[in-house]
Amino acid sequence: MNTPFLESIKQNNTSKEGLESLYENLSKKEQTCWDEILQNNISNWAQLFTLKAQQTPQQIAIIESDTDNSYTYSDLEIASEKIKNFIENSTDEYQIGLNYHNSFLFLACLLGINKANRLAILFNNREPLHRQEELANSSNTKIVFGNPIKGLQHFNIEESITKDLPLLTNPKNFPTSLDNPAFVIFTSGTSGPSKGALFSHRRMVGAGIAWSLRTGMTQEDNCYISLPLYHGNGLAVAYSAVVYANATATLRVKFSVSSFFEDVNRFKCSHMVYIGELWRYILNRYKDNPNNHLKVIFGNGLNKSLWEDVVEQFKIEHVVEHFGATEMPAGALTNWFDISGYCGYLPPYDPKLNEMVLVDDNYKSVQYGENGEALFLVPSGEYRGYLQASLDESKLYRELFTDNDLWWKSGDLLQSHENGFYTFIERLGDTFRFKGENVACVDVEEAIRKSIDVKEVVVYGIALPQIDGKIGMASMVMNNGDIQCTLQELYGKSKEELALYAMPHFIKISSKLHKTTSTLKIQKKHLADDGIKNYNIAEHFVLINGEYKPLDQKMYNCILNNEIQIG
Repeated sequence: MNTPFLESIKQNNTSKEGLESLYENLSKKEQTCWDEILQNNISNWAQLFTLKAQQTPQQIAIIESDTDNSYTYSDLEIASEKIKNFIENSTDEYQIGLNYHNSFLFLACLLGINKANRLAILFNNREPLHRQEELANSSNTKIVFGNPIKGLQHFNIEESITKDLPLLTNPKNFPTSLDNPAFVIFTSGTSGPSKGALFSHRRMVGAGIAWSLRTGMTQEDNCYISLPLYHGNGLAVAYSAVVYANATATLRVKFSVSSFFEDVNRFKCSHMVYIGELWRYILNRYKDNPNNHLKVIFGNGLNKSLWEDVVEQFKIEHVVEHFGATEMPAGALTNWFDISGYCGYLPPYDPKLNEMVLVDDNYKSVQYGENGEALFLVPSGEYRGYLQASLDESKLYRELFTDNDLWWKSGDLLQSHENGFYTFIERLGDTFRFKGENVACVDVEEAIRKSIDVKEVVVYGIALPQIDGKIGMASMVMNNGDIQCTLQELYGKSKEELALYAMPHFIKISSKLHKTTSTLKIQKKHLADDGIKNYNIAEHFVLINGEYKPLDQKMYNCILNNEIQIG
Protein backbone atom coordinates (compact mmCIF):
# COMPACT_ATOMS: atom_id res chain seq x y z
CA MET A 1 0.00 0.00 0.00
CA ASN A 2 1.30 3.41 -0.96
CA THR A 3 1.33 4.91 2.53
CA PRO A 4 2.94 8.25 1.53
CA PHE A 5 0.12 8.74 -0.97
CA LEU A 6 -2.54 8.14 1.68
CA GLU A 7 -0.76 10.47 4.07
CA SER A 8 -0.66 13.21 1.44
CA ILE A 9 -4.44 12.96 1.08
CA LYS A 10 -4.95 13.44 4.82
CA GLN A 11 -2.67 16.47 4.79
CA ASN A 12 -4.27 18.19 1.79
CA ASN A 13 -7.98 17.31 1.67
CA THR A 14 -9.21 20.11 3.92
CA SER A 15 -8.61 23.07 1.62
CA LYS A 16 -9.45 24.07 -1.94
CA GLU A 17 -5.77 24.54 -2.77
CA GLY A 18 -4.85 21.18 -1.27
CA LEU A 19 -7.49 19.33 -3.26
CA GLU A 20 -6.39 20.97 -6.49
CA SER A 21 -2.76 20.10 -5.75
CA LEU A 22 -3.65 16.45 -5.13
CA TYR A 23 -5.66 16.38 -8.35
CA GLU A 24 -2.87 17.93 -10.43
CA ASN A 25 -0.20 15.61 -9.07
CA LEU A 26 -2.22 12.52 -9.77
CA SER A 27 -3.09 13.73 -13.28
CA LYS A 28 0.64 14.07 -14.00
CA LYS A 29 1.27 10.53 -12.74
CA GLU A 30 -1.50 9.22 -14.99
CA GLN A 31 0.04 10.91 -18.01
CA THR A 32 3.43 9.37 -17.18
CA CYS A 33 1.80 5.93 -17.00
CA TRP A 34 0.16 6.45 -20.39
CA ASP A 35 3.47 7.57 -21.88
CA GLU A 36 4.99 4.27 -20.75
CA ILE A 37 2.08 2.31 -22.25
CA LEU A 38 2.63 3.97 -25.62
CA GLN A 39 6.42 3.53 -25.41
CA ASN A 40 5.86 -0.21 -24.92
CA ASN A 41 3.56 -0.31 -27.99
CA ILE A 42 0.71 -1.79 -25.96
CA SER A 43 -2.33 -2.24 -28.22
CA ASN A 44 -4.23 -4.83 -26.20
CA TRP A 45 -4.78 -5.01 -22.43
CA ALA A 46 -3.68 -8.66 -22.49
CA GLN A 47 -0.31 -7.46 -23.79
CA LEU A 48 -0.10 -5.29 -20.69
CA PHE A 49 -0.72 -8.37 -18.56
CA THR A 50 2.10 -10.19 -20.35
CA LEU A 51 4.44 -7.28 -19.61
CA LYS A 52 3.48 -7.41 -15.93
CA ALA A 53 3.93 -11.19 -15.86
CA GLN A 54 7.43 -10.80 -17.27
CA GLN A 55 8.25 -8.30 -14.53
CA THR A 56 7.05 -10.47 -11.63
CA PRO A 57 6.60 -14.08 -12.87
CA GLN A 58 6.58 -15.65 -9.38
CA GLN A 59 4.30 -13.04 -7.79
CA ILE A 60 0.98 -14.59 -6.68
CA ALA A 61 -1.60 -13.33 -9.15
CA ILE A 62 -4.74 -15.18 -8.04
CA ILE A 63 -5.94 -16.78 -4.82
CA GLU A 64 -9.27 -18.61 -4.92
CA SER A 65 -10.84 -18.31 -1.47
CA ASP A 66 -13.32 -21.11 -2.23
CA THR A 67 -10.60 -23.64 -3.11
CA ASP A 68 -7.50 -22.20 -1.38
CA ASN A 69 -5.65 -22.60 -4.68
CA SER A 70 -3.13 -19.93 -5.65
CA TYR A 71 -1.55 -19.13 -9.01
CA THR A 72 1.40 -16.97 -10.04
CA TYR A 73 1.53 -14.42 -12.82
CA SER A 74 3.54 -17.00 -14.75
CA ASP A 75 0.80 -19.62 -14.24
CA LEU A 76 -1.83 -17.23 -15.56
CA GLU A 77 0.36 -16.18 -18.50
CA ILE A 78 1.01 -19.79 -19.53
CA ALA A 79 -2.65 -20.82 -19.18
CA SER A 80 -3.87 -17.81 -21.18
CA GLU A 81 -1.36 -18.58 -23.95
CA LYS A 82 -2.75 -22.13 -24.06
CA ILE A 83 -6.28 -20.74 -24.45
CA LYS A 84 -5.08 -18.37 -27.18
CA ASN A 85 -3.50 -21.26 -29.08
CA PHE A 86 -6.59 -23.43 -28.61
CA ILE A 87 -8.83 -20.71 -30.03
CA GLU A 88 -6.56 -20.13 -33.02
CA ASN A 89 -6.57 -23.87 -33.75
CA SER A 90 -10.31 -24.34 -33.19
CA THR A 91 -12.33 -21.44 -34.58
CA ASP A 92 -12.34 -18.43 -36.85
CA GLU A 93 -15.19 -16.85 -34.87
CA TYR A 94 -14.44 -13.30 -33.71
CA GLN A 95 -16.92 -13.33 -30.82
CA ILE A 96 -16.12 -15.85 -28.09
CA GLY A 97 -18.54 -16.40 -25.19
CA LEU A 98 -17.35 -16.85 -21.61
CA ASN A 99 -19.82 -18.21 -19.06
CA TYR A 100 -18.09 -18.99 -15.78
CA HIS A 101 -17.68 -17.93 -12.16
CA ASN A 102 -14.89 -15.91 -10.51
CA SER A 103 -11.75 -18.03 -10.76
CA PHE A 104 -8.31 -18.50 -12.22
CA LEU A 105 -9.95 -20.28 -15.17
CA PHE A 106 -12.22 -17.29 -15.92
CA LEU A 107 -9.27 -14.89 -16.09
CA ALA A 108 -7.07 -17.32 -18.04
CA CYS A 109 -9.84 -17.70 -20.59
CA LEU A 110 -10.57 -13.97 -20.86
CA LEU A 111 -6.88 -13.17 -21.35
CA GLY A 112 -6.57 -15.96 -23.90
CA ILE A 113 -9.54 -14.66 -25.87
CA ASN A 114 -8.07 -11.16 -25.95
CA LYS A 115 -4.58 -12.46 -26.79
CA ALA A 116 -6.14 -14.09 -29.84
CA ASN A 117 -7.48 -10.60 -30.67
CA ARG A 118 -11.05 -11.83 -30.30
CA LEU A 119 -14.00 -10.19 -28.56
CA ALA A 120 -15.06 -11.82 -25.27
CA ILE A 121 -18.81 -11.95 -24.64
CA LEU A 122 -19.20 -12.13 -20.85
CA PHE A 123 -22.34 -13.95 -19.76
CA ASN A 124 -23.83 -13.63 -16.29
CA ASN A 125 -23.45 -17.21 -15.06
CA ARG A 126 -26.20 -16.57 -12.48
CA GLU A 127 -28.83 -15.78 -15.12
CA PRO A 128 -31.52 -18.41 -15.88
CA LEU A 129 -30.45 -20.72 -18.70
CA HIS A 130 -33.15 -19.53 -21.09
CA ARG A 131 -32.03 -15.93 -20.55
CA GLN A 132 -28.44 -16.81 -21.40
CA GLU A 133 -29.72 -18.45 -24.57
CA GLU A 134 -31.64 -15.30 -25.51
CA LEU A 135 -28.58 -13.10 -24.96
CA ALA A 136 -26.41 -15.49 -26.98
CA ASN A 137 -28.86 -15.27 -29.88
CA SER A 138 -29.22 -11.48 -29.68
CA SER A 139 -25.43 -11.05 -29.59
CA ASN A 140 -24.86 -13.56 -32.40
CA THR A 141 -22.50 -15.62 -30.25
CA LYS A 142 -21.80 -19.10 -31.61
CA ILE A 143 -19.31 -20.65 -29.17
CA VAL A 144 -18.84 -20.47 -25.41
CA PHE A 145 -16.15 -21.43 -22.90
CA GLY A 146 -17.07 -22.50 -19.36
CA ASN A 147 -20.66 -23.50 -18.66
CA PRO A 148 -22.62 -24.61 -21.73
CA ILE A 149 -25.40 -22.54 -23.27
CA LYS A 150 -28.00 -24.32 -25.37
CA GLY A 151 -27.38 -24.02 -29.10
CA LEU A 152 -23.74 -22.92 -28.76
CA GLN A 153 -20.59 -24.90 -29.43
CA HIS A 154 -19.09 -25.53 -26.00
CA PHE A 155 -15.49 -25.74 -24.80
CA ASN A 156 -14.37 -26.73 -21.32
CA ILE A 157 -11.79 -24.18 -20.09
CA GLU A 158 -9.63 -26.61 -18.10
CA GLU A 159 -9.56 -29.17 -20.91
CA SER A 160 -8.67 -26.46 -23.42
CA ILE A 161 -5.65 -25.46 -21.33
CA THR A 162 -4.36 -29.03 -21.26
CA LYS A 163 -4.60 -29.54 -25.02
CA ASP A 164 -1.19 -29.85 -26.67
CA LEU A 165 -1.85 -28.18 -30.01
CA PRO A 166 0.64 -26.87 -32.56
CA LEU A 167 1.47 -23.18 -32.67
CA LEU A 168 0.05 -21.80 -35.89
CA THR A 169 2.39 -19.72 -38.01
CA ASN A 170 -0.47 -17.90 -39.73
CA PRO A 171 -3.51 -17.84 -37.45
CA LYS A 172 -6.68 -15.97 -38.43
CA ASN A 173 -5.73 -12.31 -38.24
CA PHE A 174 -7.91 -9.91 -36.22
CA PRO A 175 -5.89 -6.68 -35.86
CA THR A 176 -6.40 -4.97 -32.52
CA SER A 177 -5.79 -1.43 -31.32
CA LEU A 178 -6.45 0.16 -27.95
CA ASP A 179 -9.71 1.56 -29.31
CA ASN A 180 -11.08 -1.84 -30.32
CA PRO A 181 -13.47 -3.56 -27.89
CA ALA A 182 -11.94 -6.15 -25.56
CA PHE A 183 -15.13 -7.59 -24.12
CA VAL A 184 -18.89 -7.16 -23.90
CA ILE A 185 -20.72 -6.73 -20.61
CA PHE A 186 -24.48 -7.20 -20.57
CA THR A 187 -26.17 -4.26 -18.89
CA SER A 188 -29.74 -3.03 -18.83
CA GLY A 189 -28.58 0.58 -19.06
CA THR A 190 -31.50 2.87 -18.26
CA SER A 191 -34.22 1.49 -20.50
CA GLY A 192 -35.38 -1.69 -22.12
CA PRO A 193 -33.99 -5.22 -21.88
CA SER A 194 -30.35 -6.18 -21.35
CA LYS A 195 -27.87 -4.89 -23.94
CA GLY A 196 -24.33 -5.92 -24.79
CA ALA A 197 -22.12 -2.93 -23.91
CA LEU A 198 -18.66 -2.66 -25.49
CA PHE A 199 -15.58 -2.11 -23.30
CA SER A 200 -12.39 -1.19 -25.13
CA HIS A 201 -8.77 -2.16 -24.49
CA ARG A 202 -8.03 1.53 -23.91
CA ARG A 203 -10.62 1.79 -21.16
CA MET A 204 -9.38 -1.42 -19.53
CA VAL A 205 -5.78 -0.16 -19.50
CA GLY A 206 -6.91 3.28 -18.37
CA ALA A 207 -9.01 1.79 -15.58
CA GLY A 208 -5.97 -0.10 -14.31
CA ILE A 209 -3.93 3.09 -14.21
CA ALA A 210 -6.71 5.16 -12.66
CA TRP A 211 -7.76 2.77 -9.92
CA SER A 212 -4.31 1.54 -8.94
CA LEU A 213 -3.19 5.15 -8.46
CA ARG A 214 -6.31 6.31 -6.62
CA THR A 215 -6.33 3.34 -4.25
CA GLY A 216 -2.58 3.48 -3.63
CA MET A 217 -2.33 -0.18 -4.71
CA THR A 218 1.17 -1.67 -4.98
CA GLN A 219 2.77 -5.06 -5.61
CA GLU A 220 2.55 -5.84 -1.87
CA ASP A 221 -1.25 -5.54 -1.83
CA ASN A 222 -3.96 -8.17 -2.02
CA CYS A 223 -7.37 -7.10 -3.36
CA TYR A 224 -10.51 -9.01 -2.36
CA ILE A 225 -12.94 -9.42 -5.28
CA SER A 226 -16.30 -11.01 -4.50
CA LEU A 227 -18.19 -9.00 -7.14
CA PRO A 228 -18.65 -10.91 -10.40
CA LEU A 229 -15.92 -10.59 -13.01
CA TYR A 230 -18.53 -10.48 -15.79
CA HIS A 231 -19.48 -6.99 -14.57
CA GLY A 232 -17.62 -3.69 -14.62
CA ASN A 233 -16.80 -3.26 -10.93
CA GLY A 234 -15.22 -6.67 -10.50
CA LEU A 235 -13.31 -6.72 -13.79
CA ALA A 236 -12.72 -3.20 -15.11
CA VAL A 237 -12.40 -1.43 -11.76
CA ALA A 238 -10.79 -4.00 -9.45
CA TYR A 239 -8.96 -6.55 -11.58
CA SER A 240 -7.53 -3.97 -13.96
CA ALA A 241 -5.97 -2.19 -10.97
CA VAL A 242 -4.53 -5.46 -9.65
CA VAL A 243 -2.83 -6.15 -12.97
CA TYR A 244 -1.41 -2.66 -13.34
CA ALA A 245 -0.02 -2.71 -9.79
CA ASN A 246 1.39 -6.26 -10.11
CA ALA A 247 -0.71 -7.00 -7.02
CA THR A 248 -2.65 -10.11 -5.95
CA ALA A 249 -6.38 -10.73 -6.38
CA THR A 250 -8.25 -12.94 -3.94
CA LEU A 251 -11.37 -14.14 -5.73
CA ARG A 252 -14.55 -15.46 -4.18
CA VAL A 253 -17.20 -17.11 -6.35
CA LYS A 254 -20.01 -15.23 -4.61
CA PHE A 255 -20.08 -12.67 -1.82
CA SER A 256 -20.77 -14.15 1.62
CA VAL A 257 -21.30 -11.80 4.56
CA SER A 258 -20.52 -14.53 7.09
CA SER A 259 -17.21 -15.37 5.38
CA PHE A 260 -16.16 -11.83 4.55
CA PHE A 261 -13.76 -10.98 7.36
CA GLU A 262 -12.66 -14.59 7.66
CA ASP A 263 -11.46 -14.35 4.06
CA VAL A 264 -10.01 -10.85 4.44
CA ASN A 265 -8.00 -11.82 7.49
CA ARG A 266 -6.96 -15.27 6.28
CA PHE A 267 -5.57 -13.94 3.00
CA LYS A 268 -4.40 -10.61 4.44
CA CYS A 269 -6.39 -8.51 1.97
CA SER A 270 -5.54 -4.81 2.15
CA HIS A 271 -8.04 -3.70 -0.54
CA MET A 272 -11.54 -4.67 -1.61
CA VAL A 273 -14.00 -3.57 -4.29
CA TYR A 274 -17.57 -2.90 -3.19
CA ILE A 275 -21.05 -1.94 -4.09
CA GLY A 276 -22.68 0.02 -1.28
CA GLU A 277 -25.20 -2.72 -0.51
CA LEU A 278 -22.41 -5.10 0.57
CA TRP A 279 -21.37 -2.79 3.38
CA ARG A 280 -24.91 -2.58 4.75
CA TYR A 281 -24.94 -6.38 5.06
CA ILE A 282 -21.50 -6.37 6.67
CA LEU A 283 -22.43 -3.68 9.20
CA ASN A 284 -25.57 -5.60 10.15
CA ARG A 285 -23.58 -8.81 10.56
CA TYR A 286 -20.58 -7.59 12.56
CA LYS A 287 -21.23 -5.52 15.67
CA ASP A 288 -17.58 -5.54 16.74
CA ASN A 289 -14.49 -4.95 14.58
CA PRO A 290 -12.95 -8.21 13.36
CA ASN A 291 -10.90 -6.41 10.69
CA ASN A 292 -7.16 -7.04 10.91
CA HIS A 293 -5.95 -6.17 7.41
CA LEU A 294 -8.44 -4.26 5.24
CA LYS A 295 -7.34 -0.64 4.72
CA VAL A 296 -8.69 0.54 1.35
CA ILE A 297 -12.15 0.08 -0.17
CA PHE A 298 -13.30 1.28 -3.59
CA GLY A 299 -16.43 1.08 -5.71
CA ASN A 300 -19.77 2.85 -5.91
CA GLY A 301 -23.06 3.26 -4.08
CA LEU A 302 -21.66 4.12 -0.63
CA ASN A 303 -23.84 6.97 0.64
CA LYS A 304 -22.61 9.45 3.23
CA SER A 305 -24.03 7.89 6.39
CA LEU A 306 -23.08 4.35 5.40
CA TRP A 307 -19.60 5.51 4.38
CA GLU A 308 -18.99 7.15 7.75
CA ASP A 309 -20.32 4.16 9.70
CA VAL A 310 -18.08 1.75 7.77
CA VAL A 311 -14.95 3.86 8.24
CA GLU A 312 -15.58 4.26 11.96
CA GLN A 313 -16.64 0.67 12.67
CA PHE A 314 -13.92 -1.11 10.72
CA LYS A 315 -11.13 1.50 10.82
CA ILE A 316 -10.88 1.86 7.05
CA GLU A 317 -8.12 4.27 6.06
CA HIS A 318 -9.08 5.16 2.48
CA VAL A 319 -12.31 5.13 0.46
CA VAL A 320 -12.60 5.70 -3.29
CA GLU A 321 -16.12 6.25 -4.65
CA HIS A 322 -17.00 6.72 -8.31
CA PHE A 323 -19.73 7.36 -10.83
CA GLY A 324 -19.61 5.73 -14.24
CA ALA A 325 -21.22 3.33 -16.69
CA THR A 326 -19.98 0.46 -18.81
CA GLU A 327 -20.90 2.12 -22.11
CA MET A 328 -20.02 5.75 -21.34
CA PRO A 329 -17.65 7.55 -23.74
CA ALA A 330 -15.65 9.19 -20.94
CA GLY A 331 -13.75 8.13 -17.87
CA ALA A 332 -15.55 7.78 -14.54
CA LEU A 333 -15.94 10.58 -12.06
CA THR A 334 -13.99 9.72 -8.91
CA ASN A 335 -13.75 10.92 -5.32
CA TRP A 336 -10.52 9.65 -3.77
CA PHE A 337 -10.11 12.44 -1.21
CA ASP A 338 -11.74 10.66 1.77
CA ILE A 339 -14.54 13.21 1.89
CA SER A 340 -17.77 11.26 2.39
CA GLY A 341 -20.98 11.61 0.40
CA TYR A 342 -19.64 12.44 -3.06
CA CYS A 343 -19.19 10.32 -6.19
CA GLY A 344 -16.72 12.55 -8.02
CA TYR A 345 -14.68 15.74 -8.17
CA LEU A 346 -13.52 18.13 -10.88
CA PRO A 347 -11.63 21.35 -10.09
CA PRO A 348 -12.98 24.57 -11.65
CA TYR A 349 -10.23 24.80 -14.30
CA ASP A 350 -10.44 21.22 -15.55
CA PRO A 351 -11.21 20.90 -19.31
CA LYS A 352 -13.48 17.96 -18.50
CA LEU A 353 -16.03 20.47 -17.22
CA ASN A 354 -16.61 21.45 -20.86
CA GLU A 355 -17.36 17.83 -21.67
CA MET A 356 -19.97 17.24 -18.98
CA VAL A 357 -23.23 18.98 -18.14
CA LEU A 358 -26.21 18.38 -15.85
CA VAL A 359 -29.57 19.20 -17.46
CA ASP A 360 -33.21 19.39 -16.40
CA ASP A 361 -36.22 17.91 -18.21
CA ASN A 362 -36.04 20.72 -20.77
CA TYR A 363 -32.33 20.04 -21.47
CA LYS A 364 -31.29 23.29 -19.79
CA SER A 365 -28.19 23.37 -17.58
CA VAL A 366 -28.99 23.28 -13.87
CA GLN A 367 -27.38 25.35 -11.13
CA TYR A 368 -25.25 24.18 -8.22
CA GLY A 369 -27.34 22.21 -5.75
CA GLU A 370 -30.00 21.29 -8.34
CA ASN A 371 -30.53 17.78 -9.68
CA GLY A 372 -29.83 17.15 -13.36
CA GLU A 373 -29.21 14.28 -15.72
CA ALA A 374 -25.49 13.87 -16.40
CA LEU A 375 -24.58 14.23 -20.09
CA PHE A 376 -21.08 13.63 -21.48
CA LEU A 377 -19.74 15.10 -24.71
CA VAL A 378 -18.65 12.72 -27.46
CA PRO A 379 -15.73 14.82 -28.80
CA SER A 380 -15.12 12.73 -31.90
CA GLY A 381 -18.76 13.01 -32.97
CA GLU A 382 -18.88 9.21 -33.26
CA TYR A 383 -20.18 6.91 -30.54
CA ARG A 384 -20.01 3.13 -30.40
CA GLY A 385 -21.35 1.85 -27.11
CA TYR A 386 -23.21 -1.35 -27.87
CA LEU A 387 -22.53 -4.58 -29.68
CA GLN A 388 -25.70 -3.89 -31.66
CA ALA A 389 -24.93 -0.55 -33.32
CA SER A 390 -28.63 0.16 -33.77
CA LEU A 391 -28.92 0.67 -29.99
CA ASP A 392 -26.37 3.50 -29.87
CA GLU A 393 -28.73 6.27 -31.00
CA SER A 394 -31.01 5.77 -27.99
CA LYS A 395 -28.20 7.02 -25.74
CA LEU A 396 -27.48 10.23 -27.67
CA TYR A 397 -28.59 13.86 -27.87
CA ARG A 398 -27.59 15.77 -31.01
CA GLU A 399 -27.11 19.56 -31.46
CA LEU A 400 -28.12 20.24 -27.90
CA PHE A 401 -26.08 23.41 -27.39
CA THR A 402 -24.21 24.01 -30.67
CA ASP A 403 -24.37 22.81 -34.23
CA ASN A 404 -23.14 19.24 -34.65
CA ASP A 405 -22.47 18.62 -30.95
CA LEU A 406 -23.13 15.08 -29.68
CA TRP A 407 -23.90 14.19 -26.06
CA TRP A 408 -24.20 10.80 -24.37
CA LYS A 409 -26.99 10.63 -21.80
CA SER A 410 -26.26 8.73 -18.62
CA GLY A 411 -29.82 8.27 -17.43
CA ASP A 412 -28.62 9.24 -13.94
CA LEU A 413 -29.39 12.28 -11.81
CA LEU A 414 -26.40 14.00 -10.21
CA GLN A 415 -25.99 17.19 -8.24
CA SER A 416 -22.98 19.49 -8.54
CA HIS A 417 -21.56 21.63 -5.76
CA GLU A 418 -19.51 24.81 -5.74
CA ASN A 419 -16.59 22.97 -4.14
CA GLY A 420 -16.18 20.85 -7.30
CA PHE A 421 -17.78 17.69 -5.93
CA TYR A 422 -20.72 15.72 -7.32
CA THR A 423 -23.40 13.73 -5.54
CA PHE A 424 -25.26 10.78 -7.09
CA ILE A 425 -29.03 11.20 -6.64
CA GLU A 426 -30.80 8.37 -8.46
CA ARG A 427 -31.18 6.45 -11.69
CA LEU A 428 -33.73 7.59 -14.23
CA GLY A 429 -35.63 5.58 -16.79
CA ASP A 430 -37.27 2.19 -16.74
CA THR A 431 -34.66 0.49 -14.58
CA PHE A 432 -33.55 0.40 -10.99
CA ARG A 433 -30.46 -0.84 -9.18
CA PHE A 434 -30.78 -3.53 -6.51
CA LYS A 435 -27.86 -5.33 -4.83
CA GLY A 436 -25.53 -3.66 -7.31
CA GLU A 437 -27.40 -5.07 -10.32
CA ASN A 438 -29.35 -3.06 -12.87
CA VAL A 439 -32.85 -4.47 -13.24
CA ALA A 440 -34.74 -3.76 -16.47
CA CYS A 441 -38.41 -3.36 -15.57
CA VAL A 442 -39.52 -4.58 -19.00
CA ASP A 443 -37.79 -7.93 -18.38
CA VAL A 444 -39.60 -8.39 -15.06
CA GLU A 445 -42.96 -7.34 -16.54
CA GLU A 446 -42.57 -9.86 -19.35
CA ALA A 447 -41.67 -12.63 -16.89
CA ILE A 448 -44.80 -11.89 -14.85
CA ARG A 449 -46.99 -11.97 -17.96
CA LYS A 450 -45.50 -15.34 -18.90
CA SER A 451 -46.08 -16.70 -15.38
CA ILE A 452 -49.68 -15.72 -14.58
CA ASP A 453 -52.87 -14.44 -16.18
CA VAL A 454 -52.76 -10.72 -15.46
CA LYS A 455 -54.66 -7.87 -17.07
CA GLU A 456 -51.95 -5.24 -16.51
CA VAL A 457 -48.62 -5.18 -14.72
CA VAL A 458 -46.25 -2.31 -13.93
CA VAL A 459 -42.81 -2.90 -12.41
CA TYR A 460 -40.67 -0.22 -10.76
CA GLY A 461 -38.13 0.24 -7.99
CA ILE A 462 -39.02 1.70 -4.61
CA ALA A 463 -36.84 3.15 -1.86
CA LEU A 464 -36.71 1.63 1.62
CA PRO A 465 -34.64 2.82 4.59
CA GLN A 466 -32.41 -0.26 4.72
CA ILE A 467 -31.92 -0.59 0.95
CA ASP A 468 -29.16 1.04 -1.07
CA GLY A 469 -30.69 1.77 -4.46
CA LYS A 470 -34.22 0.48 -5.06
CA ILE A 471 -36.06 -2.82 -4.53
CA GLY A 472 -38.51 -4.25 -7.06
CA MET A 473 -42.26 -3.80 -6.80
CA ALA A 474 -45.03 -4.83 -9.20
CA SER A 475 -48.46 -3.22 -9.32
CA MET A 476 -50.91 -5.59 -10.98
CA VAL A 477 -54.49 -5.56 -12.17
CA MET A 478 -55.64 -9.16 -11.89
CA ASN A 479 -58.00 -11.22 -13.94
CA ASN A 480 -60.17 -13.72 -12.07
CA GLY A 481 -58.65 -16.10 -9.57
CA ASP A 482 -57.46 -16.60 -5.99
CA ILE A 483 -54.83 -13.90 -5.45
CA GLN A 484 -52.77 -15.82 -2.87
CA CYS A 485 -52.60 -18.94 -5.05
CA THR A 486 -51.83 -16.83 -8.10
CA LEU A 487 -48.94 -15.12 -6.33
CA GLN A 488 -47.43 -18.45 -5.30
CA GLU A 489 -47.70 -19.55 -8.91
CA LEU A 490 -46.01 -16.30 -9.89
CA TYR A 491 -43.09 -16.97 -7.55
CA GLY A 492 -42.65 -20.54 -8.72
CA LYS A 493 -42.63 -19.64 -12.40
CA SER A 494 -40.92 -16.25 -12.41
CA LYS A 495 -37.88 -17.49 -10.47
CA GLU A 496 -37.20 -19.69 -13.50
CA GLU A 497 -37.31 -16.60 -15.71
CA LEU A 498 -35.49 -14.06 -13.54
CA ALA A 499 -32.34 -13.77 -11.48
CA LEU A 500 -33.20 -13.63 -7.76
CA TYR A 501 -32.23 -9.97 -7.47
CA ALA A 502 -34.74 -9.09 -10.23
CA MET A 503 -37.71 -10.84 -8.62
CA PRO A 504 -40.52 -8.47 -7.57
CA HIS A 505 -40.18 -8.34 -3.79
CA PHE A 506 -43.40 -6.40 -3.30
CA ILE A 507 -46.76 -6.84 -5.00
CA LYS A 508 -49.60 -4.32 -5.07
CA ILE A 509 -53.03 -5.40 -6.30
CA SER A 510 -54.74 -2.54 -8.14
CA SER A 511 -58.48 -2.47 -8.68
CA LYS A 512 -58.33 -0.43 -11.89
CA LEU A 513 -55.97 0.20 -14.77
CA HIS A 514 -53.03 2.48 -14.11
CA LYS A 515 -52.94 6.14 -15.13
CA THR A 516 -51.22 6.91 -18.41
CA THR A 517 -49.68 9.92 -20.14
CA SER A 518 -51.08 11.44 -23.32
CA THR A 519 -48.86 9.03 -25.25
CA LEU A 520 -50.35 6.10 -23.28
CA LYS A 521 -47.24 5.45 -21.20
CA ILE A 522 -48.05 4.28 -17.68
CA GLN A 523 -47.10 6.90 -15.10
CA LYS A 524 -44.64 5.10 -12.83
CA LYS A 525 -43.21 8.01 -10.87
CA HIS A 526 -46.11 8.39 -8.46
CA LEU A 527 -46.23 4.62 -7.96
CA ALA A 528 -42.55 4.59 -7.07
CA ASP A 529 -43.00 7.60 -4.77
CA ASP A 530 -45.89 5.89 -2.95
CA GLY A 531 -43.91 2.69 -2.48
CA ILE A 532 -45.65 0.63 0.19
CA LYS A 533 -47.11 3.60 2.10
CA ASN A 534 -50.66 2.77 0.96
CA TYR A 535 -50.55 -0.85 2.12
CA ASN A 536 -53.77 -0.30 4.10
CA ILE A 537 -55.68 1.05 1.08
CA ALA A 538 -54.87 -1.57 -1.56
CA GLU A 539 -53.79 -5.16 -1.01
CA HIS A 540 -50.01 -5.44 -0.73
CA PHE A 541 -47.79 -8.51 -0.43
CA VAL A 542 -44.12 -8.91 0.47
CA LEU A 543 -41.75 -11.74 -0.43
CA ILE A 544 -40.53 -13.46 2.76
CA ASN A 545 -38.65 -16.77 2.68
CA GLY A 546 -39.84 -17.51 -0.84
CA GLU A 547 -43.51 -16.78 -0.15
CA TYR A 548 -45.67 -13.73 -0.83
CA LYS A 549 -47.24 -12.77 2.50
CA PRO A 550 -49.90 -10.08 3.13
CA LEU A 551 -48.40 -6.75 4.13
CA ASP A 552 -50.16 -5.62 7.31
CA GLN A 553 -49.25 -2.93 9.84
CA LYS A 554 -47.03 -5.23 11.90
CA MET A 555 -45.11 -6.37 8.83
CA TYR A 556 -44.91 -2.80 7.56
CA ASN A 557 -43.34 -1.60 10.81
CA CYS A 558 -40.89 -4.50 10.82
CA ILE A 559 -39.78 -3.59 7.29
CA LEU A 560 -39.28 0.09 8.13
CA ASN A 561 -37.32 -0.85 11.26
CA ASN A 562 -35.17 -3.35 9.38
CA GLU A 563 -36.38 -6.20 11.59
CA ILE A 564 -37.17 -8.64 8.80
CA GLN A 565 -35.26 -10.14 5.89
CA ILE A 566 -37.04 -9.54 2.59
CA GLY A 567 -36.63 -12.16 -0.11
